[in-house]
Amino acid sequence: MGMGFTAPIYFLFSAFLLLVILMYFFRKQYDKKAIPSVLLWQEWMNEFEAQAWWRKLQHHLLLYLQLLALLFLIFTLTQPFFEKEGIEGDHLIFIVDTSASMTALEGEKSRLELAKEKMVQTLDKGDDQEMTIIVAKETPEILLERSQSQKEIVKLVEDLGPTYASANLMDSINLAKSLLGEENGNIQLLTDNFSKKTSLELHKNTTFFAHNIGESHLNLAIETFGITMRENKVVGVVTVKNEGDVSADFDLSIYNDGEEVLQQVTEKVEGNKVKTIYLEELPPATMYRAVVSGDKQYKLDNEQFAFLGQQQDPTVYVHKDIHPFARKAVEIASTNVIHLSSNSTEENNFDGVHLIKGVARSDWPSGPKLVFLSGEDGEDEVELTGDVSANMADPLTQSVEMENVYVEKAFTSKELSSLDVVASRGETPLILSGIYEGDPIIVVTFELGSSDWPLHAGFPLFMFHSIQELTQNKGMLGYFYPGQTMDYFPASDVRKAEILNEDNEVVFAYNTFEQPIELPHTPGLYTLRETKDQKEKSRTFTIMLEDTEKSIQTEESFTISAESSVDQEKETTTSKNISYLFLILALVVLLVEWEVYRRGISN
Repeated sequence: MGMGFTAPIYFLFSAFLLLVILMYFFRKQYDKKAIPSVLLWQEWMNEFEAQAWWRKLQHHLLLYLQLLALLFLIFTLTQPFFEKEGIEGDHLIFIVDTSASMTALEGEKSRLELAKEKMVQTLDKGDDQEMTIIVAKETPEILLERSQSQKEIVKLVEDLGPTYASANLMDSINLAKSLLGEENGNIQLLTDNFSKKTSLELHKNTTFFAHNIGESHLNLAIETFGITMRENKVVGVVTVKNEGDVSADFDLSIYNDGEEVLQQVTEKVEGNKVKTIYLEELPPATMYRAVVSGDKQYKLDNEQFAFLGQQQDPTVYVHKDIHPFARKAVEIASTNVIHLSSNSTEENNFDGVHLIKGVARSDWPSGPKLVFLSGEDGEDEVELTGDVSANMADPLTQSVEMENVYVEKAFTSKELSSLDVVASRGETPLILSGIYEGDPIIVVTFELGSSDWPLHAGFPLFMFHSIQELTQNKGMLGYFYPGQTMDYFPASDVRKAEILNEDNEVVFAYNTFEQPIELPHTPGLYTLRETKDQKEKSRTFTIMLEDTEKSIQTEESFTISAESSVDQEKETTTSKNISYLFLILALVVLLVEWEVYRRGISN
């Protein structure tokens, strides 16, 4: 830091100081007069000689004040300034990478935290420049544009957090270039892996700084994880990548949705290589989690989820005594239908959807089922009165038109009274749905043979909806990336939808569904819980890292000037003009001089 002068030639005006002093020599002289005595004058001269030196100076105070005011005015003309370390440009634009790799640790702090500290340090070097902050999302977001409030900017920087999605750096840079236009500007990119080889076309007034935060570390990442059914066995495959230059040992653990360890292996992967691990005969589960241990800096890519899901059309077991029209409708709804000739206990344990009729409740098979009540299973039969009505918000009744169905008699059961009523005639339920003894169930309370429903075009649709509804309760929503949105079209009776994390904490809640719902940013396992009038329904999904975020390798930082296209290694300084300070001092001195002159006249 140092002081300088923009126009030192104006120091030549210092000659006016001598001119003012010279003018004092030609002041008006005293007139000669004859007086009767000099005794009083002699007494005054003795007092004057006895005065302190600084009091004697008061007699020439006007001269000193005039010289000082003139000196300050000369300094103002020379335009003095202070040089300090700073940032060039009238407009400073920060581009911040908030992707998952920026959460990698560098010592005790993450790269994003170090980037925020770098931004604050740069702000301290600024000199009332306009500042803009851009977050490099898939669609770049301007958080603040052309602000000169350092307090506001620092607060915004401190509140920045990771978004985990891949950063769209090039679009962010292009946005910054369009904001700068032709003005003298400065782009500060804070990321961890922006290559100097990237082609950039910058305006001649633009300087570009790429701050690649952090260093390259050993990193083990799960590149792929998949689970499938093969010959009625659950098998899987995991690929683990080592980004380090040396080989590394790691532990691979496979968990189910109950957090039980299903399989654990210890493997070794060579530097910059990929290791493939095959998983054989895993126990059945709806969800599997693979976890790799072996590195410390970056753990987001050490975990991945896989859903077994429904690999094909669900197997539908049609038990005996099912109405022929229902059998035909099921064959249309599913390609994997098995007709059973008996109701043995062994057949009841088959994994799939069961269509049953005339079976005692104690013999009902486990798993999802569509039950047709009859007098054979001991239910009470009642005569029906009133009109047929249906809950049109229920997926089972979509395009089914139950209002046109003729039903004369139905069966009632107190044990099934807790299920939701999908359709009814008068006060008597015709179709029920819900959970019974832990399994999804749909109950038709009347005999198909005593109704014209099988002749309606909506009956096969009902059978199709039933198969989908019974299997969907076990299904998953699937895989998503951080920050994605999901088109969500709930039934009309859904009052609220909530997204819960693995700790069962609500992270998002929605009461209106006109727009796609926003999904969480943090990778992990989540649950979408729908709340209806009297029941809840939950489905699981996972937020997973994009492949580009499974690397924490870095590049060297660099600076590019559009004019020279070479690195600018020299420390940047800025100049702060302080001529206004000398002008203010000159005015103050003039006011003091006027007051001294006024008092001198009055005395």
